Formats: sequence, C-alpha cells, structure tokens
Amino acid sequence: MGENNQIISDTLLWNKFIHGDEDAFRLIYKSHVQTLFKYGCNFTHDEALIKDCIQDIFVDLMKYRLTIGSTNNIRLYLFKSLKRKIIRSLHKSEIYRHLESDKIPFQYALSNEDEIIEDENTRNRTRHLELAMSTLSPRQKEAIYLKYVSNLSYEEISSLMKMNYQSARNLIFRGLEKLRESFPKEIVLLLSLLRKVKNP
Repeated sequence: MGENNQIISDTLLWNKFIHGDEDAFRLIYKSHVQTLFKYGCNFTHDEALIKDCIQDIFVDLMKYRLTIGSTNNIRLYLFKSLKRKIIRSLHKSEIYRHLESDKIPFQYALSNEDEIIEDENTRNRTRHLELAMSTLSPRQKEAIYLKYVSNLSYEEISSLMKMNYQSARNLIFRGLEKLRESFPKEIVLLLSLLRKVKNP
C-alpha cells in the first residue's frame, strides 16, 4: 500500500473509530498490538508493565475518543502514546527516577516469540545481530530499529524521537557507519536480519 493510500486508510479508520464504530476499534487494536509489544520490549524487560501500558492506551482511546482529535498515522500515534506511558511508568522506579525522558535506555531486545527459533544457524545469526546492536548508543538503536524493523519513515522517526528530519537521518547514518566499522563483512546480513525481525 502506498503512503498516500495508507494516510487515507488511517484517516478513514480513525474517523470511524472516534464516531463509535466498534469494529474499527477492534481492527486498530488487532493491527497494532503485536508491533506495540515488540517496540515496548526495547525499553524494559517487564512484559507485564508493557502489556498494562498497551491496555491503558486502548482504554484511554475508548474513554476519550470524542476529544482526542484526528490522525492520519495510527501507528505513529500509538507508538508515541506507548513510549510516553512506559517512560512515565519507569520514572516511578528508583533506577530511572532521575533520568530525563530521552535518557531512558533503548535496549534493542527480541521479544520472547522472536526467540523461539528452531534453526540453530538462524538463532546464531540473530544473537550476532544483538551483539552488533549493543555497540550502538541507545538513540542509534532506537532510530535504526524504527527504520528497519518498524519501517517508519524519516519523518515519522523525527516526530517520535523529537528531533528534526536531518538529525534523524544523521543519527541512522552514524549508527550504520558504526556497524560497518565493527562488522564490515556482515553489514548487509545484519540489515537483512533486522528486516526479518518484524516477520519472525
């Protein structure tokens, strides 16, 4: 689906939802809940907390649907909402209480369902990908995850990470350069594995 068609589709679906269409609400939930969970796993290993935050998002959507306004990008709206809720929850703990929101570490972690890989070669390559990602800064990890796993555009990444368009491009470029320096012969394989993570 092209970007313009996606915008039209999201706009129509969202408008149906805010006007009380329960089927539209269920479709929004079904289409995004797994992607939201995987994104949340990169901020914390506490799966219960992630699931609670996701549930809170959809409870809030139903509760405030008449006042939340329109959107032409449902996934970006939900990603922003989840990130905000998780960071607020983490700030309540002693470990993260004094950290600024943009300093909460993005860990790049495979969710449990991604780890259930029977093929040993694939499992080893996946672990190698995690090792490669561990060489990046948290901001680089998040930007590269959003670009290659979640398939967000630079515009969406800049909006979600609260930076301008060029800064988002530069962040991803520097991250890829670091991967090339550390794993010069395997960069293509690493990017290929990143893309496969979204479809385990």
